Order: sequence, then structure tokens, then C-alpha cells
Amino acid sequence: MAQPEYSEEELLQRAGRGDARAFDRLYDLLSPRLFGLLRQMLTDEREAEDMLQDGFVQLWSKASDFDPSLSKAFTWAVMIFRHKAIDRMRALGRRNRLVESAALEHATLADSVHMGADDAAEAGERSALVREALNDLPKEQRQLIEFAFLKGLTHHVIAESLGIPLGTVKTNIRRGLLCLRDLLKGGV
Repeated sequence: MAQPEYSEEELLQRAGRGDARAFDRLYDLLSPRLFGLLRQMLTDEREAEDMLQDGFVQLWSKASDFDPSLSKAFTWAVMIFRHKAIDRMRALGRRNRLVESAALEHATLADSVHMGADDAAEAGERSALVREALNDLPKEQRQLIEFAFLKGLTHHVIAESLGIPLGTVKTNIRRGLLCLRDLLKGGV
């Protein structure tokens, strides 16, 4: 006897109740379209493949939250995958900026060998001021700024890993950056 054909919405609801077969079928139906979306957004096939797997892991864990009266299954899935892709693009952008910054810092240090003693002393003094100002921030703000800007983590990842609300992460990073700016204005 043939198995009944369920709609994407029914499959997602069944997956939300722990039905692995329904989830497998949903994967077969949605993955080609979602992969196309991810390839278009990320422009890197390998990144898109990684995001597809990450996205389906999240889809499985959130399937019980799906409400068919609010959206179609595919639309709901697209929102999850789109947010994950945007987070990945932000993280990749931060990582690229950190690499560029490190390269620039390395070049600056190499140039400092050739610059005069006054210029090298001034650069070292500025660096010390920034480190000191960062240490003067409240611990939570300093930690969040380090996670976001030195480690390149997204606000979502920081919130999830520390178990604090996303709004709290954003607010504390913004407050910390404003405080850091004020501290540096006073010291520069």
C-alpha cells in the first residue's frame, strides 16, 4: 500500500512532533529550492552547502513552532535560512575586515621600523590608550565587544552562546562602544 502524500505544511507539523520520515521527505522537497536561495545569497557553493545543513538542523529543532495559519511551510523555512545566511555573511564580512585590519597593522608595524622614534612612540601610545580604555569598560560590555569585533561573532551567535537576550547583547555593545568613544576622546 502506498504512503499518503502530505503537503509541506503537514510534513513540517509531523516533523515538529518528531516524525523523522516526514522530515526526510520535507528535506527532499525543500532542499533544492533552499540551496538555490543560499547559493544566490552566499555566492559560494561550499558555504551554501554548509548553510543548508545548518539550516535544516535549526528547522528540525524549531519545527514544533511552525503555525500553518501564519505562513506556508516553504515561506517559514525561507525566513530561517535567510536569517542564517545573513548572519553568515556578516560573520564572513567581520572576518575579512579583521584580516585586513591585521594586515594593515602588520604593515604599520613594519613601517614603524622605518619611521622616526617620535612616530613609533606615538603609535605605541595610541595602542596603549585603546587597550586601557577597553579595560575601563564594564566587564560585560568589554566581553561583548571583544566577541563581536575581535572574534567576529554575530550578535545572534553571542546571544545564543551566552544565553542572554539578543536585545541585551546589542544594547551592551552599543553602550560599550559609546563609552569607549568617550574614553578615547578624553585620552587622545
